[in-house]
Amino acid sequence: MNMMTIPNTVSEFSKYAAQEFLQTAVFIDDRIYERKDGSIPESKLPSAPRSRPRALKSADQKVSSNVSGGIEESDQKEYSPRKIVISFAKKQIICSLYQPEKEAKFSEKSDVFSLCMAADIVIVDWDLHGDAGTKALELVGELIQRAVTDVPEQLRLILVYTDQIDLRGIGEQLYEKISRNIRDENLSVEDDGLAFHTLNSRVSILGKENGKRPDQYKKHEVVEKELADKAIEEFTKLASGLLHAASFLGLAKIRKNSRKILSKFNSSLDPAFLTHRAMSLPDEDAADHLIPLLVSEIEAVLEDSLPKPLISDALIEDWCQNKWMPGDHVKKLLGNNTGQTKVAIDFCLKGKRMRNDHENVDLIKQAISKKEEWRNERNKIREISSILLAIKDSVANHEFSRLMSSRTFYGKHRKDLKLGTIVRQEKNGENPPRYLLCLQPVCDSVRLSAARKFIFAELEEVEQDGKNKASHILLPSDNKPKELLYQPKAFKCFISEFSPESKTKQILTKLLDDGREIFTDMNNCEYVWLDQLKTSHAQRAVEKYARELSRVGLTESEWQRLLDK
Repeated sequence: MNMMTIPNTVSEFSKYAAQEFLQTAVFIDDRIYERKDGSIPESKLPSAPRSRPRALKSADQKVSSNVSGGIEESDQKEYSPRKIVISFAKKQIICSLYQPEKEAKFSEKSDVFSLCMAADIVIVDWDLHGDAGTKALELVGELIQRAVTDVPEQLRLILVYTDQIDLRGIGEQLYEKISRNIRDENLSVEDDGLAFHTLNSRVSILGKENGKRPDQYKKHEVVEKELADKAIEEFTKLASGLLHAASFLGLAKIRKNSRKILSKFNSSLDPAFLTHRAMSLPDEDAADHLIPLLVSEIEAVLEDSLPKPLISDALIEDWCQNKWMPGDHVKKLLGNNTGQTKVAIDFCLKGKRMRNDHENVDLIKQAISKKEEWRNERNKIREISSILLAIKDSVANHEFSRLMSSRTFYGKHRKDLKLGTIVRQEKNGENPPRYLLCLQPVCDSVRLSAARKFIFAELEEVEQDGKNKASHILLPSDNKPKELLYQPKAFKCFISEFSPESKTKQILTKLLDDGREIFTDMNNCEYVWLDQLKTSHAQRAVEKYARELSRVGLTESEWQRLLDK
């Protein structure tokens, strides 16, 4: 395996991962192909983009027609789109140049918008054909709006790269436009009002080299040959966490190994697959087997190509020292005479073996036994697991737990009722509601030709500060996550009958006007879809239920039974 060298600091690791992940950029300017003598090439574009003066577009200047075709010989003070392309090429990022016509549209249905939607990085000049930012403003606003509504999973960096002097004025116009499109709580302002961060997009204003700007803007100027470095740095601010960086590396490795993955599914296997499918019919459609096959190949790529460990001890220590921001609750939990950073590092690197190093910290002694085992005390585990959180009431632990146990849904398709589906039974406003976990085997929830009874286990809603020590299922909620207690007891069994759709032969949800997705049983009782456990977690729930049902009841001496406890 080609081993990669992982940086030891979080900031460098994030930048390295972002560079590995990024593949495409688009640069939009109205004078990309303009010659120095002021003429515009005819329909055939030149093999190398020509440069234009760095001065403001409104300036009326005569430029020498003595052009040098080589990048090394060109005037370093002149604006050159070619240098931009080369700066990205050195990072193995494809940068497309786009020069719009004067009458070109920049709306959601325009060609330039479609091009930008396919790019990781969008770089746009502010003053296009002398419009004082009208088209750039429309493009940025539409991209931000689309990212919020239609494609919330896609991360995108937008750079406004301009020779205008008043960068702050551009920032004010952009803020007004963006804030109208999204809610204020999802928009943060950074870099003295020259950068805007949304949930999945970042807009930064950068200046082309210009000697007329005030000193306050000099740090925001970037020469063309350094634009790629600056773009990667800005993209890193959009996704700078340890898990973000690890995800970027994983996705980059999948893309780089795509040809190898495709070779495993070459056309010579088509006859074998069709034979397998034919022999599986009509009991099942073997096309469903392709997804597990593809998943296993992707998993193999990640296991074999990513470094081990992916998150090194050096990275974790750097995070504790430079990224961790202890909340107000940490001092109360650890006491006044404790080095908080040292506790955080030991907690991350030693776990329960940290006890002997911090005998003076009551919380650690109460949460970890002398045998270096976590004590089975629910409240103490909650307290010590909040040390790294920014605030005590953060839901980060809950969200990470859901990420590990619940299936993520991409796209807007109807949900099907099967093993691991969690629903809430609507009981005409009765309180509390009934939460149910579907235990129906997958093979008994597909290819249904008639009504079928489904088996559920009732879930009990519990308080977060409760003392119950059983495992829980977590659900998202408006205020705080709901914790549902799963008890695999036969007396908590619930059965209801559903009728499948004739075409899909499955039990599918129906979308209501209020956004809820519901299943309806044969008695017209509604069940709101809430979540779907991953297969392994759902299977564990079934195993616990089966184990409970297989208990043996017998008559024996009470004296002997009590001794056997």
